[in-house]
Amino acid sequence: MTLEIELKYRVKDHQSVLITMARLGFEPGLSVIEEDQYLNGPDRDFAITGEAFRLRREDDRYLLTYKGPVLPGAAKIRTEQEVPVANTPEHAAELLALLQSLGYKLVAMVKKRRQFFTGVWQGGNVTVCFDTVIGLGSYIELEQVVDEAEADQVAPRLHDLAANLGLTEVEPKSYLRLVLEAAAKARKE
Repeated sequence: MTLEIELKYRVKDHQSVLITMARLGFEPGLSVIEEDQYLNGPDRDFAITGEAFRLRREDDRYLLTYKGPVLPGAAKIRTEQEVPVANTPEHAAELLALLQSLGYKLVAMVKKRRQFFTGVWQGGNVTVCFDTVIGLGSYIELEQVVDEAEADQVAPRLHDLAANLGLTEVEPKSYLRLVLEAAAKARKE
């Protein structure tokens, strides 16, 4: 089983982090717009179980993703299964309609610009994502996808990288949770 292990940080100054990442050998990759439509299951509330189910549009491709409940640990650790499902907006709309016919309900949309960087830190391949999330602000995610047997080594590695990048403001909540909280706050005002 593969696990996604990530740490997320709020960030105000991407530029200083970029300079440090370049010094550490991280290379820029793709820059994409991601639109995530999150769904809730007909048989359980994913907000309670800690699961996530989404249809992601990443530029011109569509991915269906299931994330399992967060496992205990010093980072956000969870199983992740992702499959490409559509190559046109029409196919994606049909898939979303099919899921809604099965009882899945659209919960929220999270839209962000994401810039990928890759590098090696303490012997592990790390992906760093610079995210600008509509309505929320700027974040940086440090992530590794590893086999279950390697999981114990990853959180300390990511924490060390964050310290070397000067990242201090940990954000433990998902973008979905942050968007839902912002919407609830706006309704109260």
